[in-house]
Amino acid sequence: MKRLLQLYYFAYGSNLHKEQMQNRCPDSIPIAKATLADYELTFKGNWRGNGVADIQPKDGDSVTGAIYKVSKFDRESLDRYEGYPRLYNRHVIEVVREDTGEIVKAFVYRMLDHYMLTPPGEAYFSIIADGYSDWGIDIKNLETANFKLNLV
Repeated sequence: MKRLLQLYYFAYGSNLHKEQMQNRCPDSIPIAKATLADYELTFKGNWRGNGVADIQPKDGDSVTGAIYKVSKFDRESLDRYEGYPRLYNRHVIEVVREDTGEIVKAFVYRMLDHYMLTPPGEAYFSIIADGYSDWGIDIKNLETANFKLNLV
């Protein structure tokens, strides 16, 4: 039986992968594609030296992701997975649902500022790409974020 669902979560990285998200957060319900304005997708290094997905403020840019409805139990699971609060902090943001145009308040994880820009590993990038496919998101922004870091 599903626990009480009451929180919206905006996924933009590996949690777009629906099967992975369902395994990690069994109460989660995929809701809709959504856009976060004035942010860009990037990757920063974690403690293993691999780049993991992050979002950073950038006027005029946007990040396409997805909204899930999650339980408090799921949020605790996400907190552990995301390394909250030592790797990522949790923030409340507003995203626009692609299907209805509705503005939705959701929580999102943003990496702490002191982590450096770092390209992702192939396996991790592939999981995110599969998530983009799950949601029908154009992979161009993901490829652009990765390409920029490989030029550095």
